Amino acid sequence: MRFRFVLLLTILFSFIAIAPAQAQYYNDYQKWEIAPFVGFETPGSYPLNNSLAFDRLRINSGVSYGAFLDYSLTENAQAELMWSRNNTSFDGRVAGTSTYVKAFNSNYDQIEFGFLYSLLSTERKLRPFIHGGIGFAHESNDGGNPNRTLLMFGMGGGAKYNVSRHFSLRADLRWLPARAAKMPGVVCSYYGCYQQNISYYLQRVNLTGGVAFRF
Repeated sequence: MRFRFVLLLTILFSFIAIAPAQAQYYNDYQKWEIAPFVGFETPGSYPLNNSLAFDRLRINSGVSYGAFLDYSLTENAQAELMWSRNNTSFDGRVAGTSTYVKAFNSNYDQIEFGFLYSLLSTERKLRPFIHGGIGFAHESNDGGNPNRTLLMFGMGGGAKYNVSRHFSLRADLRWLPARAAKMPGVVCSYYGCYQQNISYYLQRVNLTGGVAFRF
């Protein structure tokens, strides 16, 4: 009986001792993070079959800017929303040649919903991470060209360097393909060749750097 009483007291005092440590952990653990950034986005192109002047359309490279908004699900996992803008232009390739000429200007916005996973614990200053998500890209085109919204997904990684409890430096490298066209084509495999609709993507990479504020 005495043994059970001592055991019960030991367990009780253990929980009392652990509780402040857990409370301190959750008080120190910052759930929200916002990270404005600037960067560089590479070009991408896709074929055309509905134009007499051009047989291919290319979006040009340029400066990108935007922000990440993250919410911590665990110590290492975060749900993430990304907005990125690239003020750019499209060039058309003159049919039957290798010459590109300017077609129109465009504001290219990308919205992505995804998850980020840090590979090291919060005690480390340098924390590499991987990322994946899905979203859409929107073209705001001038010159009477129609605006478009494209299905997009993203994959990549980067690193954060914790300067303080509420502030860190962040760098990202992301592959952000967006489905720009779908047209009939011939696909060949081991079983033979057949016709089906083929999707063509703007294969773009966005390299960014910025600062992250945690609260």
